[in-house]
Amino acid sequence: MTRALPRGFALSRRAWLVTTGCLLLARCEARGAEPTKAAQETPEQARQRHERVAQRREATHVICHRGASEFAHENTLEAYRATFELGADGNEIDIRETKDGVLVCFHDDMLDQLLEAFGDVSDYTWEDLQQFRFRNPGRFRDQCRIPTLEEVFALHRQYAGLMHLDIKRPNLDRSIAKLLDRFDLWDHVAYCNLDHGGSLLKDPRLKLCRYKASLYSDRSEVFPEPIAAALEKPGEGLIVDDPRGAIVALGRQLGRVSSEPVSPRPVSPKQSSAARRTEAELLAVLRDDRDWSQVAQSDDERRESGRRIRARAAAADQLLAIGASSHSALAALQERVRNRSLHKDWMYHGLDGAFALRSLILLRAPQAAELARFTLWRDDPALDPVVNPQYANPRAWTDFRVKMVVFPALAACPGAATEKLCRDYLALDNDAARKLGPPQFEAAAKALMTVSLKTETALELLRHRLQVVRGRAILECLSHGSGAWARAALEQEARHALAYLERP
Repeated sequence: MTRALPRGFALSRRAWLVTTGCLLLARCEARGAEPTKAAQETPEQARQRHERVAQRREATHVICHRGASEFAHENTLEAYRATFELGADGNEIDIRETKDGVLVCFHDDMLDQLLEAFGDVSDYTWEDLQQFRFRNPGRFRDQCRIPTLEEVFALHRQYAGLMHLDIKRPNLDRSIAKLLDRFDLWDHVAYCNLDHGGSLLKDPRLKLCRYKASLYSDRSEVFPEPIAAALEKPGEGLIVDDPRGAIVALGRQLGRVSSEPVSPRPVSPKQSSAARRTEAELLAVLRDDRDWSQVAQSDDERRESGRRIRARAAAADQLLAIGASSHSALAALQERVRNRSLHKDWMYHGLDGAFALRSLILLRAPQAAELARFTLWRDDPALDPVVNPQYANPRAWTDFRVKMVVFPALAACPGAATEKLCRDYLALDNDAARKLGPPQFEAAAKALMTVSLKTETALELLRHRLQVVRGRAILECLSHGSGAWARAALEQEARHALAYLERP
């Protein structure tokens, strides 16, 4: 089926099919991580694409942070495509490199929050990386995957889209430059981070724009007043998570988002050896914790401590995967939460406790919500040896990895205890929340809405003192726009957001 052309991109039907066919070939090759030939264009097609890019750059443009992630998982082809289908202009993309030199798009320093895996992108080959499933893949389920940068470049070429290159590691600039050459995309790059831009920033072909404002961190992106104020500022672009408010403010028509994957693939994930371990074997690993309170000092000691912590975290994760709910399994997980491991490196500190708590909540263990409350409110003096003086944050922030699994996990566990914990957290003032850890008001609001999909809950959040909570409530109502309860809430407290609903 042929897609509608991006607005202002006038190609003949035959030329469009030729270009799209070449693009699909490029995607297939990229999945094998082999060098990809750029899609062939006639001089006229290239001229029209560059003309469209120039139009986007000259006008106020809307960039989606990691793609339109309310519609698909962040940093996936589907999220990037949704940006263009909705009517926005480009995407901020996070770039990393695999162990075997394949450039991919993935934000986090560690895989474990988003994937069923541990470590960094650079710890794995491209082939290995494709085997890991996303923990919360969203609407595209098993089709949700990490894309190669070549695939992402091909997609942005197809839509004449702008790009913000957020390069997460040093020494990737020359490889990125070669791809920009191959795909003829230098003018598509409107933004680039300065930390790791390297030689890209010195290339005369790179012409960077300025942002007027960033609207996603406090959900200003769904409120007309802050959007209007941002549009009055100097600069060329807005960066958002959800582009609908900015699109409407700019007088554009919202488009419809596709429901099929960009590049369908057969799914046959490998089963890891860890998945075949018995409950007894996993418990043995989880209980091997004699070092939990010993803070490693030398580099070698830190590496070994990190390895053992990660092994315990993986064991806790696998206990969830096999549905272990015996008394001994739950007791071992609870012990791991209360005595999470200490480490001076944030990537390891408390990692075993974080996955133990997540498993307990998702296993619907008795008193799991109470243990989550204990974790959220804990300010443990035992943290003193691992507090990093570089950061001027309260001591309790050191446990952020354990604290920040709470609300995403509780979102899958409806019940009175979950609702009460969410409401108690939402009742905190800013100072009280900040003493406990990085503020999680939006995560608490999302969890509450997820377990209580009704008008009364939506209105409660739409009347909250914090804009970020009100904004999250609007986004949750929009995601359930076909429900009468959601429309009723928007009509009462956020009528402007009705304009963001997808038309039938």
